[in-house]
Amino acid sequence: MKSFIVILVGLLLSCSGVQQSRNSELTAEYYGVVEVRKGGAYIDEATLRQLAKQDNKTHYIVFSDDMCGGCTYLKEKLRERGWIDKVHFLNLDDKWVQELAGIMDIKALPTMVVQLKKEKGTLYFEGSAEIMMYLVRNL
Repeated sequence: MKSFIVILVGLLLSCSGVQQSRNSELTAEYYGVVEVRKGGAYIDEATLRQLAKQDNKTHYIVFSDDMCGGCTYLKEKLRERGWIDKVHFLNLDDKWVQELAGIMDIKALPTMVVQLKKEKGTLYFEGSAEIMMYLVRNL
């Protein structure tokens, strides 16, 4: 009986693993309005509005989607270089992002919009290769 308990405890310990960080997202939505969004790779509308008000810094904003292969590739390459925190991603599955993409005439994914500091203008880049080339030269 003692050996059975020792084996059982050994099996339980061998099956336990190290907890890994998750890339999931928590979203609380009431009556069609997103109230809280935490975690995940995408920013919400309130965060984008705050970024737009900060004109002392260049902002890199990417229109993206989870089903987009180029978007996934871009995120992987940004993580490898340690630049993932310098680029903000918008989820095209969100209705407000779809409306914004329509207003800005976004036709392809991924598309990066660069808001230059001190209101010097806005740049657009389509495709993960073009986006990475710009970021390599400017980050």
